[in-house]
Amino acid sequence: MYEVTPGRWYSDVSIREVLRYSGVRSFKDCDEKIISDAVRAAEQAGEASLPKSVSRECSLSVSGNVCVIDGLEIVSRSLAEHLAGCERALLFAATLGSGVDMLIGRYSAVRMSYAVLLQGAAAALIELYCDIECAALESRYLAEGCFLLPRFSPGYGDFPLECQQTLTGHLNAYKYAGIAVSDGGQMTPMKSVSAVIGLSREGKSRRGSCASGKCADCPNTGCLFRRV
Repeated sequence: MYEVTPGRWYSDVSIREVLRYSGVRSFKDCDEKIISDAVRAAEQAGEASLPKSVSRECSLSVSGNVCVIDGLEIVSRSLAEHLAGCERALLFAATLGSGVDMLIGRYSAVRMSYAVLLQGAAAALIELYCDIECAALESRYLAEGCFLLPRFSPGYGDFPLECQQTLTGHLNAYKYAGIAVSDGGQMTPMKSVSAVIGLSREGKSRRGSCASGKCADCPNTGCLFRRV
């Protein structure tokens, strides 16, 4: 009853996550109508999506709070700490496509409460899609004895949001995935993600930052989407 129809890439999306991204703080307090609408929103957003991703392996050096990735200099202490000990890094970008934006736009004009659920569903779906793509990348790198650290996106810690334009530009993400970024850092389509992924030989002991969804490790205690 609370699951999306199996057989599609998005069938493993968590309805609890859909509701959390929609601003619902407690699943147990939801009535049947809200939950059924959340399931429908996940189905519709999944059907409207045309997910794509692009990645690129890059050289990496870290000194102090400066990371140099394929010649791109990024000043961020939190990113430098996250990548410490890594020899290389992946630049990564993914999107659900413009169909989801259009779907949300249509409902925003006629039923805002449902549009909020669609926004939540799309947020959960882009995270699920990124997890799927990163799992495939890690399977490839495991053969080389490398593990993927959690995705670390612009906006985490002191990693400047404006770096989304730098990362997607270096990936040529518009050509390969249709992702564009404005001068202010706004991504189009809206449900798109850019990230840096460290390649480490230290194994899964390196995991556990807020970039992997561990809210307890994130300093942003006022986040509306923080897991309780």
